[in-house]
Amino acid sequence: MSSLRFDTERFTSSARAASCDRPDVSELTAIGGVADSQPVLANRNKSAVSDRGYGCSQPSRNFPRNLLPALTHYLCERPNNQQNKNRGPIMKTKLTETKFKSAISSARQLFSKVAYFGAVILICSGASAQNLFVSGRGAGGGEISKFTWDGRQSIFASGLYKPGDMAFDGGGNLFVVDYVILDNGAGGVRSDAAIFKITPNGTITIFASRVSYPSYLAVDKAGNLFAADYDQGIIYRYKPNGLRATFASGLYHPVGMAFDSAGNLFVADNRIGNVYEGHIYQYKSDGSRTTFAVLDPSDRPADLAFNSLGNLFMADLGGNIYKYNPSGVLRRYPRTTFGSVPGSAQSLACDSAGNLFVVDAGDTSDIGPSTPNAIYKFTQQGGRSMFAFADALDESFTSLIFQQIPL
Repeated sequence: MSSLRFDTERFTSSARAASCDRPDVSELTAIGGVADSQPVLANRNKSAVSDRGYGCSQPSRNFPRNLLPALTHYLCERPNNQQNKNRGPIMKTKLTETKFKSAISSARQLFSKVAYFGAVILICSGASAQNLFVSGRGAGGGEISKFTWDGRQSIFASGLYKPGDMAFDGGGNLFVVDYVILDNGAGGVRSDAAIFKITPNGTITIFASRVSYPSYLAVDKAGNLFAADYDQGIIYRYKPNGLRATFASGLYHPVGMAFDSAGNLFVADNRIGNVYEGHIYQYKSDGSRTTFAVLDPSDRPADLAFNSLGNLFMADLGGNIYKYNPSGVLRRYPRTTFGSVPGSAQSLACDSAGNLFVVDAGDTSDIGPSTPNAIYKFTQQGGRSMFAFADALDESFTSLIFQQIPL
C-alpha cells in the first residue's frame, strides 16, 4: 500500500476557518495516487470521535486515526467552552434570583403565620387578663366579688347593702348602684339609693346621691356616666366631676343600657301591662333617638350587652337570650334566639374573646322545681357551661361586668 503524506500547512489554515466543521477529504494529498488511499479511508465511515463522545454534532470525516481525536476534540470543544463560559453568569444570576424569590415567599408565609398566632395569643391573653366583677350578697352582707378567667373568686368590695348594676370607666373605677344605710343606733335603716365609686385599690365613696333603685349604668369613651332611672323613665348623664344633666326622658321603664363601638347608646325600655310594647332605642351623643327594635309583647327585657363583633344581646327574664345584628336590615323582630338559661336571664357581660356571661336569677316560685342562682358562660357558637354556682359559694348573684382593657 502506498504511504500517505499529510499537508499540515493547508490543513491548519482550513481548520482555523472551519471551527467545528471537519476538514473535507480534499484537504488530504496522497503521494503515490489517490486511488491507493481510497481503501484505507473508506473503511472509516464512522468517526472515532463520534464514538468516543467528543461532543461534536457534525458527522465525522475520514481522517487518519492518529490525528483525528486530538484535533477534532479541540475544534469541537472550543465553541462549546466559550458558550458555557457565557452561560455561567446567566445561570448563576437566575439561580440567585430564584433563591431570593423563594426566600421572600417563605418570609411572607412565616410572617402570616406569626401574625395569625400572635393575634390569637393576644386575644386569649387579653381574655385571660380580664376579671369578672359580680355584685350580690354574701354572709357578711352586700359585696362585690372578683372572678378570674378560671373561676377563682375573691372579695373586691364589702360593707355594701344590696349592690345592683355596675359600670367601669377607662381609669378602672367601678360604679355601682346601692342603698345608703343610715345608722340610727338600732342596726341602721335603708335610705335613698346612690351611685358609689370604687377605685382600683378598693376605696369607696358616694359619687351621686338621690337616685332611684334600681337604676342601670353605662359609661361612654369620654368617661361620662349614664344612669337610667327605672321609676322615672329618665336617663341622666354625669360628667367625671359629678355634674348631672338630663340626657333623655319620656321612657317607661328603662332596664338595660350598652354602648356600641361608635358611641351610640342602646336602651331597653320595658312595657307597661298590655298597653305599651317594649322597645330598644338607639341614642346618638346629641340625645337624638331612633327605634332600633320593637319587642314582642311577651318579652321582659332585663339587660343589654355588645360583643366585640358588634352584635347586641338582650337578656329576657323568661330565660332567653336574644341576639340582634345592628348591620342587618331593621325588621319588627331582627333577632335570633342565641341561647337560654334554666331560670331568668337577668344580667349580661361579654369578654374580649367574645364569650357571653349571664346571671341566672333563678326561680323560687312554688310551681315546679326551683332553678338555682348561677352564672353561665356562652361561647360565640352558643355552647353553654356553668361558670359559678351561688349556693356553693353561699351568696347570691345580681349583676356582672368585665373591666375594660386599656387600649
